Amino acid sequence: MPATTVMPRSRLRLYSWPTVAIALLLTQAALSLILKQGPSLVAYCEISYLVLLLTASGVAAWNGLQNRQTIRLFWLFLAAAFAVWALVPCSWFYSVVLHGTIPAFLFDNPPLFLHIVLMIAAVASRPHLRLPSHRPYRPTFNFLVLLFVWVFAYAYLLFPYSYGSQASAMILRFEGLYFAENLLLLAALGLLVFRSQPPWKSIYWHLFGASALYAFGSLAANVVWALKDPSGDLTGTSFPAVRGLIGMVFTASISWFVWIGLQGRKLTPQLAQTVQLDTTDTRYSSVLAMLAVLAIPIVGVWELFRTDEPFGTHEIRLLLVMIAGVLLGVAVFIQDYLANREFTTDVTVAHDRLRLAMESSKSTGWDWDLTSGQNIWFGDLETTFGISADSYLAGDQEFYERMHPDDRERVAKALSDAMQNQKPYTAEFRIIRPDGSVRWVTDRGKFYYTTAGNPQRGLGIGVDVTDRKQAENALRESEERFRLVSNTAPVLIWMSGTDKLCTYFNKPWLDFTGRPFSAELGNGWAEGVHADDLKRCLITYTEAFDRREDFRMEYRLRRHDGEYRWILDIGVPRFNSDRSFAGYIGSCMDVTERKLAEAALSSVSSRLIEAQEQERTRIARDLHDDINQRLALLAIELERLKIDIPDSNVEVLSRMDELRKHTSEIAGDIQALSHELHSPRLEYLGIVAAMRGFCQEFGEKQKLEIDFRSHDLPSPVSPDISLCLFRVLQEALHNAAKHSGSKRFVVRFWGTPGDIHLTIGDSGVGFDLETALKGRGLGLISMQERVRLVNGTISIVSKPASGTEISVCVPVRAGSAENRIHLSA
Repeated sequence: MPATTVMPRSRLRLYSWPTVAIALLLTQAALSLILKQGPSLVAYCEISYLVLLLTASGVAAWNGLQNRQTIRLFWLFLAAAFAVWALVPCSWFYSVVLHGTIPAFLFDNPPLFLHIVLMIAAVASRPHLRLPSHRPYRPTFNFLVLLFVWVFAYAYLLFPYSYGSQASAMILRFEGLYFAENLLLLAALGLLVFRSQPPWKSIYWHLFGASALYAFGSLAANVVWALKDPSGDLTGTSFPAVRGLIGMVFTASISWFVWIGLQGRKLTPQLAQTVQLDTTDTRYSSVLAMLAVLAIPIVGVWELFRTDEPFGTHEIRLLLVMIAGVLLGVAVFIQDYLANREFTTDVTVAHDRLRLAMESSKSTGWDWDLTSGQNIWFGDLETTFGISADSYLAGDQEFYERMHPDDRERVAKALSDAMQNQKPYTAEFRIIRPDGSVRWVTDRGKFYYTTAGNPQRGLGIGVDVTDRKQAENALRESEERFRLVSNTAPVLIWMSGTDKLCTYFNKPWLDFTGRPFSAELGNGWAEGVHADDLKRCLITYTEAFDRREDFRMEYRLRRHDGEYRWILDIGVPRFNSDRSFAGYIGSCMDVTERKLAEAALSSVSSRLIEAQEQERTRIARDLHDDINQRLALLAIELERLKIDIPDSNVEVLSRMDELRKHTSEIAGDIQALSHELHSPRLEYLGIVAAMRGFCQEFGEKQKLEIDFRSHDLPSPVSPDISLCLFRVLQEALHNAAKHSGSKRFVVRFWGTPGDIHLTIGDSGVGFDLETALKGRGLGLISMQERVRLVNGTISIVSKPASGTEISVCVPVRAGSAENRIHLSA
């Protein structure tokens, strides 16, 4: 909320300020033409300058308080410059308007001179740069020296003229020095515009424009004043209207400075986000400061030989040179003190940085003077050598004495070869610490030579790489263990990278395929996969790889003797320690025998179920064509016998009716049993009619409510699928009626593209599926086996007291020819 309330106001002030500046300029032009001369015009101009300069100073100071580091320094220098500049219109208003006299030139113009120096200081702070962290002793001192030289030049060139009567010459000389100062400011701003980036480039451009406008306006005003009578009465013709018109340039330039401050306030976040690093060399500023210091005594010597100035002027100037010389002597002492202090601090910081860097990297350095034989060690000596010191003076042969005996000859040869052939030295060796532990070191160095080519000094650094060596050894041992395990395991193992290409195969794989390692790499392994399985195999692998998931698949792989064997391939993704994906690893087992056993079992199951269906059909035919017919004849005979018995024998007739009734019921039950064993509806009317009829008959017989609904089924449904689903429905309803305790059942039978679905549900007591499968009953097992033979799936969801739902899904084109179950006639 604060941002939304402040920014619109800032924007309003920024965009309305040019209107205010234009109004001020028009007013000043009008007054200059109306008043033409006199204190009133001076009063308006000087009050306008004073208000504008104080506004510019206030906006710049506010910007400085809202920023940090060099940006704050930049705006505060500008605020100080505008505040010092404001002393000039204040003095003119006081002298001219209130007292009617022109202020003393030399004592009124130093603020003008100094405000440009402060603006140069603001530019020299270079706020668009991110300064390094060193202490700015030397740049600060150099700036103070340059400021001192400018003040000296002002006093030396202009102060003696206060005792003369040539006011115009004094004004022109001041303008020459002042204009040179302004040109220096413009040159610095032009350099910053060239080297900076937005949005600072825009700020510098506007500063350059406002400063240039002021510099040339000041030049014009002072020239006009010098050509007129600068000591005349300002209430008369000595202050013509043209000076008021020239003053419009000052109003415009100061208004421009105010606008720059408002623009800086608007762009505060962008200005603070600078990324340019200061890489300039401070030697150039030091050289400029030294030239300025040398210029002062040179000017004093030159003044001794001048004879064209009054004696009093010579005395004043020589006195200024002597005072400047004393001050410069003090400054040289301060500069030397600060330089030594900065150098000592930098050396200390550099030493601490080097020590911390060497300790953090477990490094040691050595400086070997071959002439004297002195060998200095420094750095993290504790880790490598067990020496509790930052530096150590080693003996002549101490380096080799601390080295592992097996490495001494090799390292000595490497050192000798590097010195003789003038090439870099590098070696890797072991150091034995006093406690007996061994540390690995990688040593590098170079040698320096005399003009005759003899080595005189060597510098080098050794890095403790024990941890890396231990990690490499552990990795090597781990890889060796992995290869040993993988090559002796009775499984085929492979690995792939992040590009899905295989990078490793163990020896059992190569022995199985009879192909070389190079032939299997990448996608070469796919050449051994059976053509009928290759597409499915690659799709399974690729989809699992993209999802970073485990996968299992079976395919046929050609053995070295040309026979295709069934392989069970299990792959899992691999991840690095940082959880980044590294590829896949998989293991394969030959499951041909299992597949053959499953095929044999499936064939047996198919034949058993087919035999069962044939037996059901035979029994149903016998029941329907033989026993049921005989029972019908028995019922007819009983009816005839009843006719032959006299009506008087009521008891016998009643018993005959009961026998005939029981006979009819037995015949009906046998007919129903015959239909369950072999449904004519299934054979002649189709699966939907058979299921609906069975549900109706079974519900009426068992006094149950069975809600059967079907839709979207293909026509016709193959006989083997029809028989499978019909038997599942029969078995499920018989089990539910017997064990669920529910009186209502829901049967849904429907088709989808490519599949047929059947669900049988109840809200009964439910059961534990694992316990039921372990029991002696064959109902669930029979259903599972029937569904498997038509390549379908069956799921049974049941929990105690939560009901049961059996779901079957069978593909429309299910089963192979040898697994189909045919209905018998």
